[in-house]
Amino acid sequence: MKINILHICISSCIALNLLLMSACNKLVQVDTPDHLVDSEVLFQSKKGYESAMAGIFIQMRALNLSMTNGGMEVYMGVAADEIYPTLVGGVEEEFFKNQLQSSNAVVSNFWIYAYRGIYRANLVIENAERDQMLSLTDRQNFLGQALFVRAFLHFHLCQLFGDVPYISSSDYRANAVKARDSKSIVMESLSKDLERAAELLPKEIKGERVMPSYYAAIALLAKVKLYQGQFEQVLDLTDEILSNKNFTLEMDLNDVFKIKSAEVIFQIESTVANTAVAMNFLPFSPTSKPMYVLQHDLLQSFEVEDLRKKAWTESNILDGTAYYYPTKYKNKLMTPIEECNVVFRLAEVYLMRAEALFGVKDYDQVLSTLNSLRKRAGLKDKKYVDAAELWEAIVNERRHELFVEGGNRWLDLIRWNTIDDVLGASKPSWQSFAKYLPIPSNEILLNTHLIQNPGYDN
Repeated sequence: MKINILHICISSCIALNLLLMSACNKLVQVDTPDHLVDSEVLFQSKKGYESAMAGIFIQMRALNLSMTNGGMEVYMGVAADEIYPTLVGGVEEEFFKNQLQSSNAVVSNFWIYAYRGIYRANLVIENAERDQMLSLTDRQNFLGQALFVRAFLHFHLCQLFGDVPYISSSDYRANAVKARDSKSIVMESLSKDLERAAELLPKEIKGERVMPSYYAAIALLAKVKLYQGQFEQVLDLTDEILSNKNFTLEMDLNDVFKIKSAEVIFQIESTVANTAVAMNFLPFSPTSKPMYVLQHDLLQSFEVEDLRKKAWTESNILDGTAYYYPTKYKNKLMTPIEECNVVFRLAEVYLMRAEALFGVKDYDQVLSTLNSLRKRAGLKDKKYVDAAELWEAIVNERRHELFVEGGNRWLDLIRWNTIDDVLGASKPSWQSFAKYLPIPSNEILLNTHLIQNPGYDN
């Protein structure tokens, strides 16, 4: 009998967690019991919970260019107006032309690995909620971490695919026939997850910020509220993060994405290699062509004095042509490990706050917030002229601060409802339905309750 990807059985899921754990001793300082292969045994000890959570995060970094391991930066950067592939053909060309097939392997992996992570998070949630063995602090911490993961993955799924099934249990039989929930319902459901996670997770900031904390939860919640237009709540949440002196902007732009960056709120750690982003964006040598090149319009949009262009882009000159590529992450080598996959950093919090301030028409504070980032970038303060120009300043600062980072440009164009104007002007083949990815055809075959997005064939 065919089983949908959501139907991963408990034993194989936990076995894979434990297999992956053998490659990771830094993420969690415990010896993983290699004989635990089912959830009833695994969740009878604190070490078991640690292994389960570590396995979730390892899987999020296991597949090169999955949704949580460079795929948003690379593929959604290509789909938007940030970068283009130098190799012709393949899945990259489908993304660049926004002509994706429902059988596209990248799209399928986005879906599969996200729901696999959600399934595992649900196992932790269900066991932690009924646990009688853990201390209250440990129980709350594991529960909060798993709720954060479930919200984080659902958030990206609904931004990329639109309506998606919101999966809140590990009952794969029920999940096998789960239809798509509206995007608004998914956003409301994951908001509740984040609110609960924030109540449970610790506020203490430790080490390299590779596990979800209270501040990671409220940073994602602020992003959700921003997308929903709930600006007052965004201001409350971002102000709380900005008031914590543990988070500070790195004045040297070359340090922003380092593993010990004071700007990082949450990052996904790997103990076996540096980031997939660097491995795909950085060329092999000064004489080789980068696989992905920054779009001319993006490069030209930077102000001349903008230090972000200098610090975060480089070029290789081949046959008289300069090929510019992103260098936010700077280590292409496997080791030593100097960078993690940054999920949230303080600069994005500033930008969310600026947009929320614009939403409540506090224009003076918008300028003050934007100018904090402009000062770090070596730029002069912006002056207020009118609301239209101020909004354009917000758009530009987001574009220049967050380029090829987390798929933010793609998501911004969708939520601002400007994607047709922007991509319609730069891509002759653009069609409006392409703002959402196709539901993978294999998933529709396995679950007939899933309905394909308009414009795509099953």
